[in-house]
Amino acid sequence: MAYKTSKVINGSGFTLIELLVVIALLAILATAVVLVLNPAELLKQSRDSTRLSDLAALNNALGLLLTDNPNTSFGSSSVVYVSLPDTSPTCASYALPPLPPSWTYNCAPISSYTKVDGTGWIPVNLTSFSAGALLSKLPTDPINDINDYYTFITSNQQWKIEGPMESQRYLANARNDGGTALDFYETGSNIALGNTIFPSGWTKVPGNGTFGTSDFYVMKYDAKCVSGTTPLTSPDTGYHTYDNNSVPCTGSYYVASTPDGYPIAKISHTTALSYCTSSSAHLLTNDEYMTIATNAANQNSNWSGGAPGSGYMYSGHNDNAPANALTASTDDTNGYYSETNTGGNQRRTFTLSNGNVVWDMAGNVWEHVQRSVNNVGDLTTTMALPVCSNGTAGWTWCEFSNLTTPYISAWTSDVAQAKVAPPNSSWYSSQGMGQVYTYGTGANQGTTVFLRGASWDAGSDAGAFALGLRWSTGGTSYGVGFRCAR
Repeated sequence: MAYKTSKVINGSGFTLIELLVVIALLAILATAVVLVLNPAELLKQSRDSTRLSDLAALNNALGLLLTDNPNTSFGSSSVVYVSLPDTSPTCASYALPPLPPSWTYNCAPISSYTKVDGTGWIPVNLTSFSAGALLSKLPTDPINDINDYYTFITSNQQWKIEGPMESQRYLANARNDGGTALDFYETGSNIALGNTIFPSGWTKVPGNGTFGTSDFYVMKYDAKCVSGTTPLTSPDTGYHTYDNNSVPCTGSYYVASTPDGYPIAKISHTTALSYCTSSSAHLLTNDEYMTIATNAANQNSNWSGGAPGSGYMYSGHNDNAPANALTASTDDTNGYYSETNTGGNQRRTFTLSNGNVVWDMAGNVWEHVQRSVNNVGDLTTTMALPVCSNGTAGWTWCEFSNLTTPYISAWTSDVAQAKVAPPNSSWYSSQGMGQVYTYGTGANQGTTVFLRGASWDAGSDAGAFALGLRWSTGGTSYGVGFRCAR
């Protein structure tokens, strides 16, 4: 019996392998398109473009009005006019950044805040222009919430208008506008107005009653020295930190929170205090530091295992690779910026419970903090040091938890466990907490100042709760910096 042979169908169809190859290629192309386009960044760029257009329109309208009517009232000095609507004329419904003495906020009610007749958020009657109203309504920030809004400041018929820049593309506009706010675009007839009112690069921190803190703002980055709008990298200590002993950050230089430039180092506790005061702020207190560290320790995103106590808490740049301090990034999603060890414990960012981000709190450079009690005062008296279980008659690193040795076996009233240690008494250095540097026997060593966080070469001694006790108010080092709060 003869068998029929099957016919090969010679059509235009694809084999399964060909289809899989095409699908794989399409997936790669789709991923590449998403990475190139970056929808989130494009949205930020769109909002920034709107902001630049809004601020230019406002600035032009105010300039034309002043030319047309030189007697126009532009509002009161020492007032920050805000684009947020509020039933309170002082914007009391919003937790806005604290202002220096004699300054106040001003908000208009929702019924009139976009009006151009002088009752809006900008207190200038744009309808008084001889040819008619210059704008149909006052623009407001595309987001217009507690984190993103416009401001207007005036004095002697001069003015400055500010708006935030959030995209990588338009940050250059903020850096090159001639003002001092490095991530706010500033325009107006005098952009030097109120330079110390809204320092850029600050992060809002939720308060914590345990440490006597209400909501406050802290420098998002280690304090840097800036000339004009340029964060400085010279003089260099040799470790990519700014040598304040050689060239003090005074005169035409000023202290700022910026990702660029080298962290200020070779600075004493006393000088750090004065630098923060000159910025209408204060040196970060230990209670404020603990508020930040404790908040961060309670957030899932700051732990490798996705939950507090699971895996380790990220401890920042502390592996001495590279063997110097690092600059930061404007991109808060790039926490491993400049790191050689990516994907591990060297992530440099903490995200707080309010979604805000702070850089380098656990590593990079040590930080001077005030030894406050319930956030009050700065104790600079000699400390009674905690005792380490190894009883070493010398300086030694010691764990917070007695689950491993050596550990702190006796705390003191000057260095109380509740005021310096992790919120969970079982957490120690292998979980990214850091250690305490103390004199093993607890003998009086004449030290007076707290250092927190640790430097780039501290290894497992670094962490969110690391505490250095071998320091005095006049001590300086290439690896010790600071940050301010307000």
